[in-house]
Amino acid sequence: TALGLAVIHITDFPFVMDIDLLKISEKSGLSREEILINYNAALDYLSPFTRKEFALPSLGYSAQSSFHFYECKNLFKVIYSLGLVSAFILVFLANKKAVSKYTLRLSGTITLAIPGAIGVALLTNFDWFFTFFHSIFFAGETWQFDPKKDEIIRILPSEFFMHCAILIVLFWIAGAALQLKIGYSDE
Repeated sequence: TALGLAVIHITDFPFVMDIDLLKISEKSGLSREEILINYNAALDYLSPFTRKEFALPSLGYSAQSSFHFYECKNLFKVIYSLGLVSAFILVFLANKKAVSKYTLRLSGTITLAIPGAIGVALLTNFDWFFTFFHSIFFAGETWQFDPKKDEIIRILPSEFFMHCAILIVLFWIAGAALQLKIGYSDE
């Protein structure tokens, strides 16, 4: 999850692709440049290394959406922190050769089952998944933006978030495949 989120966060992928694919410029009435300036301002704020206040260069936003981005920033910090801790533990255990082939096979299978279930939910009913996700990780209905006040929602269609979720699921599948490959390899 942390690696997938980092790729999305650092590279602007899949957003840059989605500007054209989802016709964000045409639908929002904003130029590609203005879209990218505001998107990058939001992502800069979400970085765990940024201490600045949430602000968008040319789009209006409410206190509620500002608070939602604050909640997102905290979630990003948690995901990145857990990813870093997990990486250190994995490297430590690998160096000690403390992980058996059976453990890797079991872990790989479980890791593969999770994105499988999430993938089915994503592809079957993304709106339900999106609402469910937000009900777990965010307070109340702060994530429900008013397009008249919170103009950023005009450049962040739900399909973009689905593409992000699919990319993160692909990272889970790659991690599971790696565990299974190592778990079933000869000593």
